[in-house]
Amino acid sequence: MHNSENSGAGHKIPEDISTEIFIKSWKTYRKIIENDNMSHRAGYSKLKEILINETNGPFTFLDLACGDSYYSSIILRDTKAVEYIGIDLSADALSLAKENLKDAGLTSTFIQADFFDFDQIADHAVDVIWVGFSVHHLSTAKKLEFFIKVKNAISENGIFVFYEPIFTEGEDLDKYCKRFKETYDIHWKGLDKEEEEVLFEHIRESEKPETTENWLRLGKEAGFKDARKVFSEQTGLYEIFKFR
Repeated sequence: MHNSENSGAGHKIPEDISTEIFIKSWKTYRKIIENDNMSHRAGYSKLKEILINETNGPFTFLDLACGDSYYSSIILRDTKAVEYIGIDLSADALSLAKENLKDAGLTSTFIQADFFDFDQIADHAVDVIWVGFSVHHLSTAKKLEFFIKVKNAISENGIFVFYEPIFTEGEDLDKYCKRFKETYDIHWKGLDKEEEEVLFEHIRESEKPETTENWLRLGKEAGFKDARKVFSEQTGLYEIFKFR
């Protein structure tokens, strides 16, 4: 197995509120994952199911905004993955990711960069691209631009899977924030008051979800022939989509 690191020099790493919780507050996000507040376990279980059932042979796996790669490192061990590429803004998270992947039996590369700029980094087509809870920070126009990049970067029979928050029909950001707060009060645990405040500011300032229909429409506009929702998280806040 080979491990390598790349600092991502030359790639813009923004320092706005949309990335603050991930760059400056990685420990907070780690708490969110450990408490399964955003249903990471169920989401990665669905991803594993897709990887096992829909990949025909050895495949490369590009993990965008990969964080510490904790769940990826677990689910990929039971698949035919042979190469892992993790891209994230947080150097701390990537250091943990390298440790988590070291015994996974994969060729692995870790790059510090903005996930949106992955096309400036990837030097060959990949078979599976996965991103979770990151694309919704982009404007609708930028989401489409990103999806087009993914379509151009993926192999002929490749799979793109992503896990993102959704607007319900007719919902705007104010209504979404209210729905999020209601869900938070019922389902979330583990954060202190200061961490809550950072989280809610992040939601108010940076969330740009789409309706299910709009996520699918953007996939079709980007050139994917098959765009579908494959999973709805228990609270209704998040869904997984698969594009081919």
